[in-house]
Amino acid sequence: MSEVLDQVKTAAYASVGVNLLVTDAIVGRELPAPDFIEEHATLARKHATQALTDFRAFTEPHAIRLTEQLPSSVADAITDNRNKAWDFIGIEAPSVAAKATKRPTAKVKKAAAGDGEPKKS
Repeated sequence: MSEVLDQVKTAAYASVGVNLLVTDAIVGRELPAPDFIEEHATLARKHATQALTDFRAFTEPHAIRLTEQLPSSVADAITDNRNKAWDFIGIEAPSVAAKATKRPTAKVKKAAAGDGEPKKS
């Protein structure tokens, strides 16, 4: 049961921390918390930063692959805006994003005429 409580506590800290990070970014500085919750606010910001860093590391390769399928002008705009949004809240790009390249496309063999159809007797 303590594992479940730890997961719930981590999720709660991360969700509150995301709100704090976004609020801090909008205001332009870290907002001070009342003394009695300052320790919790600091911990929440750390959990949120870690959760968002992990989330970006997970989603970035997928986002890159998706934008490669778009026209270059649209892909550039989407990439720029995505990076600006992450930079706004202070989450750095993962090293995977720098290494991402186009994935090879699979070659599909065309079936010969008549293949796959049942033969009539």
